[in-house]
Amino acid sequence: MATTLSSVNPTLLPPTITGPIFDQAIESSAVMSLARRVPLSITANTEIPVSMDIPAAGWVSEGGQKPVGSGAIGVKTMRGKKVALLVPVSQEVAMTNPAGLYAQLRQDLPISIARAFDYAAIHGLDLRTGSAGPFTDYLTKDASSIELGTATQANGSTYTDLVQGEKLVVDAGYDFSGFAADPRLRPTLKLSTDTTGRPLWVDSAQSGINTGSLIGYPAYFNRGVSGSYRRSGNRVQVITITGTPTGGTFTVSGNGKTSSNIAYDAAAGTVQTHVRSLGGPFSAATVAGSAGGPYTVTLGVVGVASAPLTADGALLTGGTSPSAVVASSPDTDTNLRAIGGDWTQAAYGVGMDISIKVSDSASYVDEAGTTHSAFQENLVLLLVEAYYGFVKSDALGAFVAYTDAA
Repeated sequence: MATTLSSVNPTLLPPTITGPIFDQAIESSAVMSLARRVPLSITANTEIPVSMDIPAAGWVSEGGQKPVGSGAIGVKTMRGKKVALLVPVSQEVAMTNPAGLYAQLRQDLPISIARAFDYAAIHGLDLRTGSAGPFTDYLTKDASSIELGTATQANGSTYTDLVQGEKLVVDAGYDFSGFAADPRLRPTLKLSTDTTGRPLWVDSAQSGINTGSLIGYPAYFNRGVSGSYRRSGNRVQVITITGTPTGGTFTVSGNGKTSSNIAYDAAAGTVQTHVRSLGGPFSAATVAGSAGGPYTVTLGVVGVASAPLTADGALLTGGTSPSAVVASSPDTDTNLRAIGGDWTQAAYGVGMDISIKVSDSASYVDEAGTTHSAFQENLVLLLVEAYYGFVKSDALGAFVAYTDAA
């Protein structure tokens, strides 16, 4: 029987539609594929205790006092945090081809949620904004670190680097059990050769596109590990004043507007005011840096495909051919290529009230700051909401971060 949508009034879609979407989100997440799953309350508002250690059993005589289980690493408290996404779609598509619409949602939403969860659980940050994430615990916090490419070709290259990370975890008293990795780690490994040019790494034929095996341990790949992915937009841009000017002004342009003149040695706060005056995607931008630059401009959201800044330094004076230039960073790459360790020391929970709400009358504000009316523009808005929790033990040495400084 085909999926139908009899009306587009605000309502919750049934679990038969939403359930498979979020089951696939768990499968798409590298962290959720490795960490322990624990029950989270239905509303996700109740804090629950999570033991981060296996209690030790003891031998007793008949009728003797039984030992009380206690975890040396302690108990963590987990509380669900909401992740949300608003998806506008054509009303004609929602009414005439709902099955195709939900097939597309089932393809895209799990990836979106998995990336957001992995980035928050690994880096403690919000993938969309770069600000602090929802979880107090995150995997890179207090983790050991190994830089890939440290070992020479004669000493095993990246294979040795991975094993050195394993050794750090095992020597700390934990059981190394797997990797959450960035997809770009795979070609790096495949290009590693021994001293005679033979490859050190070959993917197992039975591995799926998001799974594999590294030095004998399961590995799960997701873009949320590093934060680098397609269509991340011009979120971070750097304005640099060249030629060491001693006076004059420069301007910045974007969103079809140009700022008023900015002093050559302006403070970052002053530049931020001028950048925000451009409106649209720049209205919530932040600017950091010392007086005179370079100034790092960070937009409020990821995904603005066409939000480049330009700068004009024609009115700068003094120095040697002074000018103002802008360089863009196309993604949010953290240079992390994998996080590995003892995954019994991490746990996640999923709330039971995962939902997709539907409305054809609400309004929304897009990433450029423009307000849209679903009713006026003949759109259906799908509001996706879910609750996830994450904790890890406070023990040092249970995880190791593999970085690629290059």
